[in-house]
Amino acid sequence: MTPNSEAGSETGDLPVADGRESWRHLAALLRRQAAMLTAATVVLLLGSATSLLTPILLGQIVDEVLDDGQLVDVAVRAGLVAGTGALSAALLLVGGRLLVVCLQRALAELREEVFAAAVRLDQRLVEDAGTSDVVSRVTGDVEAITQSVSSVLPRFVQAAFVIVLTLVGLVALDPWLALAALVAVPVEVLTTMRFLRRSRPLYRRLRREEAARGQTIIESVRGSDTVVADRAHTQHLARISLRSLTAVETQRETTQARNRFNGGLNLGEFLGLAAVLAVGFWRVADAGLTVGAVTAAALFFHRLFAPIGSLLSSIDDLQRAAAGLGRLVGVLLVDPDSAIRREVADAGISIRSLTYRYRPDADDVLDEISVDVPAGGTAVLVGASGSGKSTLAQLIAGVLVPRSGEVLIGGVPAAEAWCGDRRAVLLVTQDTHLFAGTLADNLRLADPDASDTDLWSALDTVEADWAHRLEGGLDAVLGNDLDDARIQQLALARVLLADPAVVVLDEATAHGGVDGALDGAVDAVVRGRTAVIVAHRFAHAETADRIVVMERGRVVECGSHGHLVRREGGAYARLHAATLGR
Repeated sequence: MTPNSEAGSETGDLPVADGRESWRHLAALLRRQAAMLTAATVVLLLGSATSLLTPILLGQIVDEVLDDGQLVDVAVRAGLVAGTGALSAALLLVGGRLLVVCLQRALAELREEVFAAAVRLDQRLVEDAGTSDVVSRVTGDVEAITQSVSSVLPRFVQAAFVIVLTLVGLVALDPWLALAALVAVPVEVLTTMRFLRRSRPLYRRLRREEAARGQTIIESVRGSDTVVADRAHTQHLARISLRSLTAVETQRETTQARNRFNGGLNLGEFLGLAAVLAVGFWRVADAGLTVGAVTAAALFFHRLFAPIGSLLSSIDDLQRAAAGLGRLVGVLLVDPDSAIRREVADAGISIRSLTYRYRPDADDVLDEISVDVPAGGTAVLVGASGSGKSTLAQLIAGVLVPRSGEVLIGGVPAAEAWCGDRRAVLLVTQDTHLFAGTLADNLRLADPDASDTDLWSALDTVEADWAHRLEGGLDAVLGNDLDDARIQQLALARVLLADPAVVVLDEATAHGGVDGALDGAVDAVVRGRTAVIVAHRFAHAETADRIVVMERGRVVECGSHGHLVRREGGAYARLHAATLGR
């Protein structure tokens, strides 16, 4: 974390970059688009300058009418009004599109940087911050910035150019009229400053509250088995409701601040226009200023209403985008190498007096777990739904951190265990995702340097014969036509490519059906490495070195299949008999 960042220490959030750090990073991205950015600026300036001809031409038309001028002169100026209006609109359209393309390219680079950084984050850091914190950054925050880049920021830039050039035009007409227009400035400046002071913390607070709400939902869905087993759905719904109402209340406060802001802008516009008309009346009477010139000045100021309103109203959207930008850049501030990495001596697993709870105010879901799995051995976790098997699997993989006790891999805490440049433990669950891209892309997530031969070897080992029938082979673009079993085979093939010392399979054969279509693939994956398997079928338990039977977060039995199945009245014997229909 850099000095120019802040972390939500009270919530465990990832760091948030301050304004200076955020804009420094954005400026670096925009420098790569310097040519297009320059072209967009020039075209927008030309469009804004051309639009200023309209009030001048209308003022001249007023003077021509008052002086009984020729109809042809009025018609010519009217034609020029239409022509300059069309030219200005065309230039502003082209300039705006160039600016959007430039900004979208910069945003695309930022998204890629943030995603690359997010997938390298230490698992414990993500868990402490809450999964929703990362998710909300790469979804909601990106959406807020995208909206600003696509519409708000181009409108903001156009408005700024129009305001500056219009003020120049007012001064050229008559300095007194320009001074009169400045009456609106103090009101609008004070209104804007007050809004900025009020809205900045509100938007940041709203982002945190939305992330907290999302985290509560994710935890409830992810731990649904435990929620159902503990009959804690009422408490979880109440927590979601409370965090939702908190976010809604903050949203109400931001809306109230925005309404006051808009009211202040309208007051400033009224005072400014009244001052210009009053001074114009005086200058016509005492200084010989033409009615057409005063008309042009009034039109100039009236034309300021829209860009000033757009400029200042855009601050509201830019505030949200700035808050999102700070959160995105904050992900880049986390050093992916800051996590402690310790080389394991061997691949043995040692669990001592392990307890875990998902929240400080919740009950323990694991209580005093102690289990050993020798290097190269296979342990199978069995038990009813909600017994704590998946939680224990995540603790062994280092995804979760124990409340007390320890999980050691080769004598090293699981979250810190590495073998060379790779994590020592790899977790595979039944909720495996198919990523957009080719078959090779999906496999090389585990090993970017793997050759085509390596990929085919991994596929053949997990018995993914269907891959050879794909049109395009490794270059085939995968879609929704792959069923869950085939997607699970890809996940198991990735294990072979990643080659971890320890593999944890949490219901990894759940999509294999009752005939155990994935059993052979699992056998190939666990061969030669330490393995922990959360089983929904007994095929792997019967050949495992050790079976760990769990009930309500505790280990009630531990031993081999032959030993446990012969224990009359034992928990494993009952589960095994129930499976066989006895």
